[in-house]
Amino acid sequence: MLDIGKQIIKQIVSPLADRAGVYDHKVESLLGSTNRLLVLMYHRVIDDLASDPFALGMCVRQKYFEEQLAWLAANTQVLPLNVAVQRLLDNEPLPPHAVAITFDDGLLDNLTCAAPLLEKYRLPATFYIITGGLEEGTPMWWDQAIAMLATTNAQSLDPRAVGLPELPHELSLHRHARRASCITILNALWERNPTAIAQCLEQMRKVLRPGPIPPALRAPRMNVQQVQEMARRGFQIGAHTSRHIDPKLFNREQLRADLLASRRQLQDICQQPVDSFAYPGGRSSVWMPDLLDTLGFHHAVDTRRGINQAPAARFAIARVGMPDTPVGDFKRAIRNLTIIDATH
Repeated sequence: MLDIGKQIIKQIVSPLADRAGVYDHKVESLLGSTNRLLVLMYHRVIDDLASDPFALGMCVRQKYFEEQLAWLAANTQVLPLNVAVQRLLDNEPLPPHAVAITFDDGLLDNLTCAAPLLEKYRLPATFYIITGGLEEGTPMWWDQAIAMLATTNAQSLDPRAVGLPELPHELSLHRHARRASCITILNALWERNPTAIAQCLEQMRKVLRPGPIPPALRAPRMNVQQVQEMARRGFQIGAHTSRHIDPKLFNREQLRADLLASRRQLQDICQQPVDSFAYPGGRSSVWMPDLLDTLGFHHAVDTRRGINQAPAARFAIARVGMPDTPVGDFKRAIRNLTIIDATH
């Protein structure tokens, strides 16, 4: 019932309130300043809801994405992220309604669906690319888990059988419970290193016996040539680690090696500097900001919701995830954001 209520608000109430001008004054008061920057976070742009079977908030349908871009082009000043962040750091004025657009992970639909629409509206964007398995096209670990859970005929799962003994002894995979069980499993996988994740996924394949993965569920990634194409088309490329694992699971030297390797690979691919970083899943560690600074990264974005204000925290730039909804609901979300600077 709670999810139904949220959908009613997003799909019906928010557009009606937006047409009545309810959100515009608050949005103006938050974004109208010349020392504030709103950074938007996307992951995927899709044509078919079958690509997002558990509605995990990672996908925006193409029709809503274009509606959002059209509104941004008409009502905001969209800047390249590196330019906007530098102005915040220098305490130089930004244009009113300053916005930057980012994408995480490097899925193929970023090139095939998102890039043409960004170019249509002449909007810059930064794409954060996971480098591990880039040449092989290996699906990301969470996409593998989602595909298995979406296609299995099993009605329950014993987590102990797949290497997740800390979870409840039986997770329901009935239709109305499957989404919650998926989230529980993904959260548990976040607590594991790459070897343990691979072992859990292999055990899930044996236990769940998933069916054939339909095209909509495959979540293909961009390959090396496609990342090169994004760079040639003028989009900024940023680093996003090699394996998208919680940094707290690694020591300082391991993190340093990963940051260097992923950045070097992207710079070799794109033949341009890579000095922007996105924390995997918004997760960091006590060493990360200092490491990023030492290694010469210019800034880093996380997943804290907020509007950035000078003086900005260079390695903690806040973002807001974009909803799979009409633009009115996006404005509703903005009005509840807090202002974040280096003191917060």
